[in-house]
Amino acid sequence: MKRVFGLAAIVAGAVLAIFLPDLEFGWFKGRPFGVILMVLGGIELLESARRRKPKGIVEELRDDLGIGSSRDRDRGRDRDRERESDREVEREARKYRDYPDA
Repeated sequence: MKRVFGLAAIVAGAVLAIFLPDLEFGWFKGRPFGVILMVLGGIELLESARRRKPKGIVEELRDDLGIGSSRDRDRGRDRDRERESDREVEREARKYRDYPDA
């Protein structure tokens, strides 16, 4: 439906801009109104071309409630493990800082 609206807006805008530039719609002139319609139609076409994976009801509810998915929780655990590992390496490095290199 977005594609149909986008194409219709582009065609109507082109007709207004090219063939009816001096036509007035209330306080709108044909050419600027046509250009605006073409831009809006182009935006609609771009949005319709960008495909997204449809979300299920559960994913929609998670997004609405701000609850992360299990993948987000796994990523958080991995980051925590990396931080703990970095802290452990730093503790070990502090032990041996005062010893001269052999």
